[in-house]
Amino acid sequence: MTKPPSIKIQKPAAETDSAINKEEIKGVYSIPKLGQENAAGRPLGHSKNTIKPAKPEEQAAEYIKGIHSKSWNGEIAYSRFYLMPRESYKHLRNIDINRTLALVRGAGNNTHTGRKRTLSSNILLQMTNVYEAGIRAGIAPDRYTYQELIAINTDLMNFDRAYRLIEEMIQRGIKPTIRPYRTLLNGYSALVSEIDNARRLWQSMLAKIGRDEIAADESSDQPAKLDLATYTCIVAAECNVGNLARVTEILEEMSGAGIVADIVLRNTILGGILKHGGLDSGIKEVKFMVDSGYIPNSYTYYLLIQSAVSEERIGVVKRLLIESVKRGVTPSVKMIRKLPLLPAEILDIVTENGVEIDMIRVYNPLIGLAMRENSFNEALGLIARMRAQSIEPNTVTYSHLLDALSKANRLNEAKLIYKEAFGEGGKLVPDTHILGIMIDTCARADDIRGIFWYKMEMERRGLAPTEVIYNIILTALSRRKQMDLGAIMLTMNELMETNPPIRPSTRTLNVVYTAFQTKAEQSGKLTHAELDFLRKWYSKTSSDIDLYVPRDMFTYAFIISAFANAGLLEDALFVYSDMLKHAENDSSVRAHFTRSPKYMAKLILVCAKNQQYTKILDLWRDWRWLGIPGHEGSLRIVLFACDQVGQSTTARDIVFGLLVPPELRAVPGDPDSSIEDSAEKTHMRVIGSSGSLPIDLEDSPFIHDYQPAIVSGSVLALFVGIAIKHGMIEYIMPALNLLRQNKPKTSRPILSLAGGDDEGDSHASKLGVNTRFSSDNAAKILALLQESKHESSKEIINDFLTFIEDNFPEAAPV
Repeated sequence: MTKPPSIKIQKPAAETDSAINKEEIKGVYSIPKLGQENAAGRPLGHSKNTIKPAKPEEQAAEYIKGIHSKSWNGEIAYSRFYLMPRESYKHLRNIDINRTLALVRGAGNNTHTGRKRTLSSNILLQMTNVYEAGIRAGIAPDRYTYQELIAINTDLMNFDRAYRLIEEMIQRGIKPTIRPYRTLLNGYSALVSEIDNARRLWQSMLAKIGRDEIAADESSDQPAKLDLATYTCIVAAECNVGNLARVTEILEEMSGAGIVADIVLRNTILGGILKHGGLDSGIKEVKFMVDSGYIPNSYTYYLLIQSAVSEERIGVVKRLLIESVKRGVTPSVKMIRKLPLLPAEILDIVTENGVEIDMIRVYNPLIGLAMRENSFNEALGLIARMRAQSIEPNTVTYSHLLDALSKANRLNEAKLIYKEAFGEGGKLVPDTHILGIMIDTCARADDIRGIFWYKMEMERRGLAPTEVIYNIILTALSRRKQMDLGAIMLTMNELMETNPPIRPSTRTLNVVYTAFQTKAEQSGKLTHAELDFLRKWYSKTSSDIDLYVPRDMFTYAFIISAFANAGLLEDALFVYSDMLKHAENDSSVRAHFTRSPKYMAKLILVCAKNQQYTKILDLWRDWRWLGIPGHEGSLRIVLFACDQVGQSTTARDIVFGLLVPPELRAVPGDPDSSIEDSAEKTHMRVIGSSGSLPIDLEDSPFIHDYQPAIVSGSVLALFVGIAIKHGMIEYIMPALNLLRQNKPKTSRPILSLAGGDDEGDSHASKLGVNTRFSSDNAAKILALLQESKHESSKEIINDFLTFIEDNFPEAAPV
């Protein structure tokens, strides 16, 4: 479906700050420090502070500066990339495209929430868009470009696409290094089903290395050589299918090439032996490893214990644990979680047999497991045992305790633990993580005083609050029944007052915008200071290189709702237009807005309050294009707007489009009928026995899909008034007959529009149609018809009264 044109925002006739109450924005509602001039009363897009669009080369230079800084992550990089005008791309360099691809893939970079990016098909799509944009701009890819694309496709198991990218690289005259081959080989090795591809790729690599067609990782001038990492990949593939004889051959090849296997490769082989030969074979392999000079590590014993647990050999589990600690191997967290032993048994084994074992690294995972199972008393018992052994708990120990208490909403106990460990006389110093847990615990209990006490505790100890902590505070403030936007605004401003400043995350902004949305919905307005804050934060996080924040589907919906609830039409439409522009590259950003009709309904309502009837029709056109569910209240406003701008035929098309079932809409030019017969058939099937009327239900952009549920009696009454006013009285009874057609089945038989079947009723029942016709609606329609001077009005009055008596007798006017 073709995208409708964007709504144009008209510039206000005057731009003045005269309406601002200067006293109102003092005190706790201080002017946000994003700019000195107050923009209250000046909608988005009309502020004097609005930055003029820079030239394409200037925007490219700004992008290059940001992409090579340490403050951008993959989300910011891609958002800023597609927001640049296409003319800017030609001013980028190959290294800029590669850096963008690396950030989007998330290689070594965290998101603004501090978590690794989760690889998904959406990230692949973003990387593909960047790559193709670079190609269109004339930026030639190099081996680093392809390495990123091959890596993401391999990670997502798009192995065929990854291999084609290697071929494409060669066709472009780029000599590949061994890295992309190793990446793809490693991907093949993880799946038994890809063993044949792994073997073919291995043979291809050997042949190409022999012909000097693959370069070394370090330099494209040096020929590639098989290294330990590459051999480990093919060994893993053969181990995965149990081809241990081939593994032996590969080890001999490595030895002949002077490459010595490390413990990682030996553990890979051990994993294959355990998988296909069982625990006893694995134990023999470890003995061989030790005899060959390899020292088993924590992962070696994890593999053995995992196999023993799966074979339910608990005695062997204990023996392996004893053996590992005797070798000085501290059990890993992963291993401890796998052990089918009680904490006391584990501690006894480690205490009696451990050599140079750091016991705190054993206690902490056990305490963490106890707290995950909500066994607070067991955790306290473990701490008591630690102290009996003269082992003092550390911050990790207390982080396990406090985190579990936080999730269990046990605030008082958490405060006592904190005071004991970190208060006056305590031996430990809290870090940012510990204080963050305490702030989160207070937030869960709505203890605002406690939140700010622990935040001040951070400042007293010289610790800077992180974005996560600010998000916790803002979430707690916004969810209070007695919400204080002033406190939220001041907390947001602190983000930029920290040194270095903290860039708010998408989640942080969504929490803040939700608070403004709630306030505007409850009171129907926002103060000048609140509007100033909201506009400036939206503007700055849209354009400022240091403050730019990516938006998701919630961001747009919440801020549009905030402006619409406050009656600020131009601001709401400005953000709405931004959302449609963003959706051209990422349709997911409009998902929350389109999931429910409430957001578009708010826009239409605020348009009606501002008597912007043409914009109402524009939004109704978008309504269908965006696929938003229908809404009766908005439909009434749309029909009223049609009347106000003199588009009565549009009102007619809208009503009939919502009421006519799909099977009653014949398409002109049906190959099974003549052109004339098809046209006649179309109108007859739409209108029924009332004759052929000129309605085209396919061409109008205002016609929605079949939705009779939103066409109520009051909607029909409004349409009747429009029809009488604009001389379309002949459409009244056909519309009412369609309403009858869609009435749910009752004890009274209902004749279908086309003559006697229940075709329309089946549609009505599927859609949950509610077509109750009240006596008030019937009286309104009758009064309108009686006032009409049309020559057919008396005949239609009789038809209408008969219609009511036959179909809605309870609504018969008295």
